[in-house]
Amino acid sequence: MTATIQDVTQHTTPLPLLAFVHVPKTAGSTVNAVLGRCSPRGLGHCEGILDTNAFLGYASDCDWLSGHISRDVFAGRLIWLNRPVEYFATTREPIAQLLSMLNWHFEISHRGTESFLAHSVPTQRKIAEVQATDFSRLSAVMALLLKPDNGFLNCQARFILGADFDSIADSEITRRLNSYCYIATEQTLPDLYQAFGFAEVPRDAHELRENAASKYHFDTTIFKTSELRAFLAYHHRHDIALYDLVRQTSWSAQERRPFRPAFPIVTPENYDEQAYLDANPDVAADIRANGFRSGRDHFDACGHAEGRRKLVPPPVLWDRREWSLLSRSKRLE
Repeated sequence: MTATIQDVTQHTTPLPLLAFVHVPKTAGSTVNAVLGRCSPRGLGHCEGILDTNAFLGYASDCDWLSGHISRDVFAGRLIWLNRPVEYFATTREPIAQLLSMLNWHFEISHRGTESFLAHSVPTQRKIAEVQATDFSRLSAVMALLLKPDNGFLNCQARFILGADFDSIADSEITRRLNSYCYIATEQTLPDLYQAFGFAEVPRDAHELRENAASKYHFDTTIFKTSELRAFLAYHHRHDIALYDLVRQTSWSAQERRPFRPAFPIVTPENYDEQAYLDANPDVAADIRANGFRSGRDHFDACGHAEGRRKLVPPPVLWDRREWSLLSRSKRLE
């Protein structure tokens, strides 16, 4: 898509912060990768700084934030932000999402001891508990899933609707869903990327697959039995109902026009010598130090792999009256 900064900054109100509720095992890592390619001015897995003073600083200065943070917690922290916020999320078929969450606890072992020890002690205990479960025994699987601190059941409802998801009326569920600009399913991820409103979405965004599904490291046969299916139909019912609602809902950001600036990555097809040198001032020093003949020589050798941008991401120009990028930006190609 071709657009200009002027095309996407016609309004005088501040551009809203894009807040992505990263529900575990619903393609959130892939969405983060797309967001990073749309704008480098963002932060994934911001749950790590949620309770620090840095969080609101990032929220003020970034185009987007993403984290394993429920919608209600996100909103509670961002209420102090003097800036509009737009919420987005992804969902997944509930049984597939549950199986993927369980499988993650086995994947950790395949990443080595260092990866295991990098997690908190409570998470390590949970990993060990899942790995010790006999998945051929119905009672053992039910006991694992029913432990409230494990958070396996109705995980998507908890993240998207809030901690009180199981006690709110249908009208309140509808109201909370309507507070999102867009919630995608596995089938509608490309529509989510357009709903973000960036002036340019990477052409290969639909091909990106972070953390691609791997084989299961435990026996999933029991999840096909009528007994466990009936158990999940009741105990996992909030996620099942939510997934159905998401697929039926029309979102406010569907088919929206672009309004956020984008900072495209340099490719062999769109390479421009002067734009590359202007956007990457360190390249000139690298050319002198390492004997590159030109910016193109540098790009072919290492810039392409580094994901260099065509434009310098302008600083966030923020005040209470307006957001303006016009004076510090070039035309998007």
